[in-house]
Amino acid sequence: MASAIAILFVGISYITVPLSADFVTVECQSSTGHAGQPSKLDCVVKPQNDLTILKVFWKKDGQHVLTFNGSIYPENGRFQFADTNWMESKVISLLVKDTKVSDEGNYSCTVATTRGIEKGHVRLDVKAKYSQPEMTSKDIEEDRVDLTCVASGGYPSGAIHWFDRLGTNWTRSTETTETQEEDMSFQLQSTFLLADPSHAPYTCVVLNSEWKDEEEGTMPGTLLNKQTPIKTETTSIVAGAVVIGSLIVGLLAALLFFRRRSQRALRRPSAQPMLSPEQERIDYDYASPDPEDARVLNPPPPYQEVDQDPVVLDSLQDLVSSADETVKKL
Repeated sequence: MASAIAILFVGISYITVPLSADFVTVECQSSTGHAGQPSKLDCVVKPQNDLTILKVFWKKDGQHVLTFNGSIYPENGRFQFADTNWMESKVISLLVKDTKVSDEGNYSCTVATTRGIEKGHVRLDVKAKYSQPEMTSKDIEEDRVDLTCVASGGYPSGAIHWFDRLGTNWTRSTETTETQEEDMSFQLQSTFLLADPSHAPYTCVVLNSEWKDEEEGTMPGTLLNKQTPIKTETTSIVAGAVVIGSLIVGLLAALLFFRRRSQRALRRPSAQPMLSPEQERIDYDYASPDPEDARVLNPPPPYQEVDQDPVVLDSLQDLVSSADETVKKL
């Protein structure tokens, strides 16, 4: 009796469980898509011969996105079969046109064939690039400003880092917030508190979820409200002009002094021999009528002519012109 029951169970199992050659499988492969571009979820039915596909149900998180039941019924125009000849090729891959961040999720594909029903599972991950960041500044203190950097449209969530003109990372001095939009993308807003304009220009770098640079924006020093670098440069120019002016005045005074000395030297009579006290008392305008008067002296030599335009004046004019050009360049 027991042996008869065992034989009966073996027979039932043989009838209800198909041979391994008759198994239907659906092989799928997960994928990563990019927002704004087409994405494909690969799935293929095996074996590819000796069976006919009767029905196909593509679902995302339990919701239908594409159905074939004698006819194709897409729930959304962005979803379709990737292979136009999928009935023959048995490649039932799902094509997502114009991928959106909200398309990320778990998908399932249920296939009914003449040799059985099988289901495959696959996941679509989506990445979106952040927009070019927008930067603004706001005065806070006499020599400090707050800088704000905003980037949107990215997914998954990323980060913003700040650098000054020397490449110093100032991220620890910032406050960053993230907001998830209706389309599931993120907006990042980072504020650099009490930034020193003298370290400008500042650059905010947007990093994606893999910590790779995606976009960056730079705030030039000339756009900062404080414009400290410009004020410092102006002060330096004024100080330089004062120093150069002082040097010019000093040179003019020295040249004038040497010019007067040279003129006096030119006017001074040539050296004369030593005279006795009596001779020194003789008036140079006096001439004795007596030809034998030994006191008769030749009159002193006349003053020499002085050049009214000495060469030194030309050099002085050149110096003044050169100084004027230097001040104008500064």
